[in-house]
Amino acid sequence: MTSSTSNAATRQVLKESEDPRALRTRAALLDAIRTLSTEGGDLTVSALVRAAGISRASFYSHYESLDELASSVRREAFRSIHDLYRGDLVETPEALRRSQERLVAHFAENRALYRSVSALPMSREHYLSGVRTMAALIEDILEDHPRVPEGLSAEATARYIAGAAHGLLDAWIADELQLSETELVDHLTRLLPPWFGASR
Repeated sequence: MTSSTSNAATRQVLKESEDPRALRTRAALLDAIRTLSTEGGDLTVSALVRAAGISRASFYSHYESLDELASSVRREAFRSIHDLYRGDLVETPEALRRSQERLVAHFAENRALYRSVSALPMSREHYLSGVRTMAALIEDILEDHPRVPEGLSAEATARYIAGAAHGLLDAWIADELQLSETELVDHLTRLLPPWFGASR
C-alpha cells in the first residue's frame, strides 16, 4: 500500500469516526476557521493549525487539503440548511427566504476559508462535489414539491439551481459582486423559479 493510499484510508476512517479525539480535532478546526474569519485576511493551513492548536500532521490525517476541508464544511452546512428548511413543514416565501438567509450567513461566517480556497487551483472534483451536494438536497425537496411544472426533471432542475447558486456565492466570496448580505439573499431568493415558493 502506498503512502498516499494509506493516508486516504486514514482520512476515510477519521471522517466517519465518532472517537472523541477525532471529534475534538474537527471541532478545533471549525473554531479556528471562525476565529480567523473574524480577523479577516487569507486563511492558510499553517494559520489554521496554529489557531486550532494541532499539528500539520493531524490536519492532513483528517483532510487532504484546504479545499477538501472547505468542501466538507460546505456539505455539512447544506445538509443543516436543508434540514431546517424541511423543518419549516410548509413551503412559503418566508420559509424559502429563511433558507437563503441561512445559506448566506454560513458563507459570510466562513468567508475567510472560502476566499482562501477560491484562490487555490481547486480541483474540478471538489467544486462539483459542492454542487452535487446542494443539488441532491434540492432534488429531495423537488420530489415532493406540488408545483414542479410537468415535464421538468427534478434532477436536472436541481443541478441548474445548485449550479447557479454556487456561481453567485463564489463570485460574492471573491468580491467580484458588490452586494450586501441582504442583497445577496434577495438575489438568491428572487432568481429561483417562480413556482418554487408557495403563493408566488
